[in-house]
Amino acid sequence: MAVVPSWRDDRPTASALFFLFAGVGLITGVLEGASLYLLQASRWSGETIDYLLVPRRILYVSPLVDLVLFVALGFLAAGVCRVSRGRVSGRLILFLLFMLAVFDVLSMALDRFMDVPYIAVLSAGISTALMRGCWRHRDRLAAAARKFFWVLVPAVAVLFLFLRFSRLEAAEDAVAELGRPPAGAPNVLLIVMDTVRADHLSALGYSRTTTPNLDGLAAQGVLFERAISTSSWTLPAHASLLTGRFPFEHGAERRTYDGRFATLPEAFQERGYRTGAFSGNAYYFASTNGFGRGFLRFDGVFSTALDVLARTLYGRSFMMLYEEAPHSDLPGRKHADLVNAQFLGWVRKDSSRPFFAVLNYFDAHDPYLPPAPFRGKFAGSQDVGGMLNSWGERETLEHPADVKTEEEAYDGGIAYMDDRIGRLLASLKQSGLANNLLLVVVSDHGEFFGEHGLYLHKNALYLEGIHVPLLMVWPGHLPAGVRVAPPVSIARLPATLMSLVPGSDAVKFPSAPLEPLWSGTPSADPEPLILSELVANSPPPTGGPPLRTESLLSPRWHLIYTQGQKPLLFDWSRDPREQQNLAGTAQGREVVAAMMRCMQDHFALIRQPDCGLSAAELNPPPATSQPAKAAALPPPGREDSGAGLGQGPR
Repeated sequence: MAVVPSWRDDRPTASALFFLFAGVGLITGVLEGASLYLLQASRWSGETIDYLLVPRRILYVSPLVDLVLFVALGFLAAGVCRVSRGRVSGRLILFLLFMLAVFDVLSMALDRFMDVPYIAVLSAGISTALMRGCWRHRDRLAAAARKFFWVLVPAVAVLFLFLRFSRLEAAEDAVAELGRPPAGAPNVLLIVMDTVRADHLSALGYSRTTTPNLDGLAAQGVLFERAISTSSWTLPAHASLLTGRFPFEHGAERRTYDGRFATLPEAFQERGYRTGAFSGNAYYFASTNGFGRGFLRFDGVFSTALDVLARTLYGRSFMMLYEEAPHSDLPGRKHADLVNAQFLGWVRKDSSRPFFAVLNYFDAHDPYLPPAPFRGKFAGSQDVGGMLNSWGERETLEHPADVKTEEEAYDGGIAYMDDRIGRLLASLKQSGLANNLLLVVVSDHGEFFGEHGLYLHKNALYLEGIHVPLLMVWPGHLPAGVRVAPPVSIARLPATLMSLVPGSDAVKFPSAPLEPLWSGTPSADPEPLILSELVANSPPPTGGPPLRTESLLSPRWHLIYTQGQKPLLFDWSRDPREQQNLAGTAQGREVVAAMMRCMQDHFALIRQPDCGLSAAELNPPPATSQPAKAAALPPPGREDSGAGLGQGPR
């Protein structure tokens, strides 16, 4: 049967134009979605695929996004060509069609080996050849595209329904299989204020009133004045919060957590809890990064339309161009309001059993652009923040005035999250879900604003990057208004929660619970040494594996060591801003030698947690037996002590 002509005057009819671009767009989207999902984190993937990890829903998201994109650009090109009245208009349309498809497919296949400009040039050459070869058969091409369209549309629809309902059915089955929760089991809510350094909380003495709600909660529970994170960025810190392990153990130091250890949500499931996670950080605390294990519900990736778009090839390309603009926010950033709404919608559906939920608030992360009026709460203007942007590779500031306004916007983000914590607790109280609630508020890491010559995070292990807030409240079960001064690791949180919640002990966490520190138990000795770790983004210029930085902190000393560099030692009980390196003094050399023995064998921290140091060596002398409070810290300095790794997205 002859093909019905679908081109007139070298231009496609409207029907042919639609089916050409729609059919090829669907084919391209199917190939893209399969590549993004199947090749991620493999040796064949490049930055295009691994830039943002995706769930299997990308298998229908990419076809739908490419369908809309291709058709829109096809009609736009047709309109431009019609207005220009050029004789090459049809050829230009066909070239654009092939260029969109070929560039997409080659980006999936060659991104590991070629930069984007070279892929674009190669795509243009291949598209030109395809356009010339197919021009004589353009009617057949349009007919074939129509057939592919009517085959792929129902296929994508079936895939969407299958994945959608299989997720719902799996969640319902998992809830049905849960055992009976123990009597009196509390609801447990863990809120992670992403990127919040401890000394910017008014609850810990900061000069600005950033956290009035946390101030009130601290009077009702236990506030840890010197909680120390296991790393200075999201992925390893969250892995420690959920496993009770350190980065050298759990291995989540680059892109994902591989699930080698049991996690808190698994432990709570064993005790009959519903488990859910609701994350504003869809980049590193997401099910795609390996954190979905044990959670019956995980809302992180695809929570907003812009985040859905950003996971596709062309969507993330537009996102990277957008981020180059000054004061541009992260496309698809999920604010605490939406995190709360998703959590409340989930928790209210079933009140028959207790819940364990993790909420990640992302509003203090760079670029610092919290919703109004909080953006300008401490500046008097809403036009502050947004200059520092790790995703847009704007990672330094030149002028002190810029540092000031960025800190003001950052503090506004903290105040916004504090406000949303207050609103969330009010909603839980109104729903009757706060009557027996164990609340934990913590951060995963801190932030630098010029201290030691550094900005942002994931670049060093000074105190500004690892000293985080930690607050626990459970009225009637935990004492009210207690402040714990000795330093503690956030890796002790899983064991602490399991010791408080009634039930079996099938899942064990290695660290000791924190309870003796607030209960006044005579044997409640502080941790002799607290470990933090950081792996650089990329290998050093001289070659070899990426450099590793490690930190050991005692109630008195803080040792920081980066491979190939001289160690740094600070008496942080007297020098809280860590400006004076004592590694070269007589006493410092002895302390460094003893503490370095632990760094040479990480498990020495388990076998001999004091590394052979006496109590007198570990702790401050009697004249300064209590470490300086956060309120007493001087304004941030701008000195550079010389230790740190290259920065990057986190």
